[in-house]
Amino acid sequence: MENDKKYFHALQVKTQKCVACMKCVRVCPTKALRIREGKVQLDDTRCIDCGRCITACKYGALIPWSDTMEITKNKKYKVAILSTAFAGQFSDKVGYPTAKKAIYHLGFDEVLEESMITEQYSWMIRKYLKEYPQTRPVLSSNCPAVVRLIQVRFPSLLPNLLHLESPMSVLAVYYRQKLVNEKNIPDDDIGIYQIVPCISQVTAVHQPEGNIADIENGAISIQEVFGHALEVLPEAASDEREIDVYTKGLSLSVSRMEASENDDGNIRTLAVSGISNVIEILLKIENQQIDPYDFIVFHSCIGGCVGGVLNIENPFIAASRIRHIISKGKDTKFEDKRISEMFDNGDFDVTPLAGRSIMKLSSDIKTALEKMKRIHQINATLPGLDCSACGSPTCLTLAEDIVEGKATLEDCIVLLRKKVKHRKNNY
Repeated sequence: MENDKKYFHALQVKTQKCVACMKCVRVCPTKALRIREGKVQLDDTRCIDCGRCITACKYGALIPWSDTMEITKNKKYKVAILSTAFAGQFSDKVGYPTAKKAIYHLGFDEVLEESMITEQYSWMIRKYLKEYPQTRPVLSSNCPAVVRLIQVRFPSLLPNLLHLESPMSVLAVYYRQKLVNEKNIPDDDIGIYQIVPCISQVTAVHQPEGNIADIENGAISIQEVFGHALEVLPEAASDEREIDVYTKGLSLSVSRMEASENDDGNIRTLAVSGISNVIEILLKIENQQIDPYDFIVFHSCIGGCVGGVLNIENPFIAASRIRHIISKGKDTKFEDKRISEMFDNGDFDVTPLAGRSIMKLSSDIKTALEKMKRIHQINATLPGLDCSACGSPTCLTLAEDIVEGKATLEDCIVLLRKKVKHRKNNY
């Protein structure tokens, strides 16, 4: 494989803990994992940081990575941006306002919520749809794992992506500018940290794809923050200051609710969650077998961001809590015309993405064609069971690995057993 770019992943591989159970290989939607010599290997060009392998691995061979609270010590003025999924991690007994106060008690000077700009972001989407009527359906770019999935497996659909920063990054761009211009805080002194529910968002902060670089200074997992927040909950509970909470916008964390938020009666929307479901719908779009939707919301995790691997709470319980907060909680209205002005000025635009070259057989066309022919020949000799016992996810990928010199025919257990049986019968 010829690919010079190095990809960052919020995924740590602990090969010494791998027992070669193959579970991770089987669930990976982009065939990024192999088992070689009894240990797991990651192809960083294919990995989209969806986190399915982490959920599947019960032995700690694949674990998530994110920044820790230590990173906040590097900046003088600290800003936290809470994912909408954060609200669903705390019981009704604690309450969302108290949970938010706890973040202040962890040393942050300001605590922002992704939900602050839900309404304005929906306005941006509706305006984008009007400006690009020829692009249908427009695909949500809020889930970095889905964006990378499209790069890897559906590059023809890249023009359909919404070419805007995610809501959390929009908020970061806006607020960094606000602090510099209104509070005269030097840009180098400002630390903006996303509090995130999944590893794909950690990766998006550390290696943006087409996005504005260096918007945020780190991405801390909800798991990490939750543990520290518990320690200061008594202080937060006794904190009598009034703080604003933006409950209505928490709908962004639940796939179906996010789609509804963007539907003004004139826009036909669809919500899809779970990576297998996402792939099925993307295939239908690619093959022009789908109804005429205007905007489709995708989440790689079941249910939306509440299903991310960096959360604490069960996604169904978290979603239920968020719906309860939205229906019963006190909501604060947030609107700043500067966000609209920045949108019109293109401050939140992202560069159109290119597909990832995940298997460049050769820069020479003749050699590449010969290798492709060899792949098909080898694949025809394989059993077609896609059992993964060889360490590759499918028979076709084993054929590709053989041609690339990363595996041999002897790795196929089925062929090896037939070969052994044939030898026995001939003795």
